[in-house]
Amino acid sequence: MKPITKNKKVLIITYYWPPSGGAGVQRWLKFSKYLPEFGWDPVVFTPENPDVPVEDITLLGEVSSLVQVLKIPIFEPSRVVSLFGRKMSTTRMGASTKSNNKTSIIKGFISWVRGNIFVPDARVTWVKPAVKFVNRWISENHIDAIITTGPPHSMHLIGLGVKKTYPELKWISDFRDPWSDMDYLDDFKMGNRAKRKLIGMEKKVVEYSDKITITSPSAVKTLLDVGNKEKATLIQNGWDSLDFKDVKASENKSTVFKIGHFGSLYGSRNVPGLWRALKKWNQIESLKIEIYLVGSVGDEIKLELKDDQHVKFCPSLSHKQAIIEMIDCDALLLVQNATDAARKCTPGKVFEYIACEKPILSICNSPSDLATQLENWGLPFCDHEDEDAAYEILKKITKSDAPLKVDPSPYERKALTKKLVYELDLLTKQN
Repeated sequence: MKPITKNKKVLIITYYWPPSGGAGVQRWLKFSKYLPEFGWDPVVFTPENPDVPVEDITLLGEVSSLVQVLKIPIFEPSRVVSLFGRKMSTTRMGASTKSNNKTSIIKGFISWVRGNIFVPDARVTWVKPAVKFVNRWISENHIDAIITTGPPHSMHLIGLGVKKTYPELKWISDFRDPWSDMDYLDDFKMGNRAKRKLIGMEKKVVEYSDKITITSPSAVKTLLDVGNKEKATLIQNGWDSLDFKDVKASENKSTVFKIGHFGSLYGSRNVPGLWRALKKWNQIESLKIEIYLVGSVGDEIKLELKDDQHVKFCPSLSHKQAIIEMIDCDALLLVQNATDAARKCTPGKVFEYIACEKPILSICNSPSDLATQLENWGLPFCDHEDEDAAYEILKKITKSDAPLKVDPSPYERKALTKKLVYELDLLTKQN
């Protein structure tokens, strides 16, 4: 008879946790869900009162009963700023709001404060109390490893503080998006001193981490030198098969071709070439296309599309409802930021899109990690301004026999958790 082995414990430090919604919460909600199946019990440390862009209370039902959750309050400068009529940006990395509009003096000052005082981000005020709490908790409870995930990258500074106190404790820092070279940092008018401080923080985190996980291949070029690239492991985002269980497309077929975009769309995510192609298409072709923009849409895009009767603006949905609506679309729209930093990112949304087994219309930079991924899958994409290429993709995806499906199984959340567990086991095998 085999002896019963006790699971190891990992402390996960994350800003985003249910009822927080949006893309930032999914990765570690899903990892924590499947970790116990592979011999690891997760303990999650997260703010009690975060100021998040969107909430999704339905995600509370996905938190496993095996997950212990620790919380302490956080001071959010954005709540103070909101008293002056403007909420400080809570935009996640990878969703730049940069536009060509001139900012007011007040907005410009707020951006300067965000970029030069709150380094690396506005959650830096939580680092000291969080380190104090976690260090005390670890002194009273056994754990085998810690994981920090950013953005916000202040979470990594908490990990750094804990690592300095417990140097024998193995630490994985998870970079869901880049740090020192992220696109929206340009909006904050960072001075040289703040930039040096930011880069110094990043280097310290990389130095002290025992392992770094990244979600897109090119991220390693910024984080690591040639000599220590083995410290990084690519674990991409993915999709959860349970999210798709019993979800079926509506049997009531529409006479129009429905394309859906799910998530924020503004600033550097505008796609003028596609808007022109859609307008041209609906003027010429007999099969009409309607595009549904589900989620937050910037005012400049709304203004650009306000007279197009084939564009529908829809409010944000719960994650579960979004999956249902994705399945009900004829095709899905994926938009990458039109910035250099975005070349090093692969949107997590793309993996849920391929799991829907629908044609995908992708707008992105090339070369980029996303473009390479799409090429490997044999899926079409074009530039943000390219009307002709967008029109050709519309021709492809509206064909009933469009060969645009991809095997999603390598990106299933349980398979990705197995990769994470391999790294955890490797780091702690002597424990």
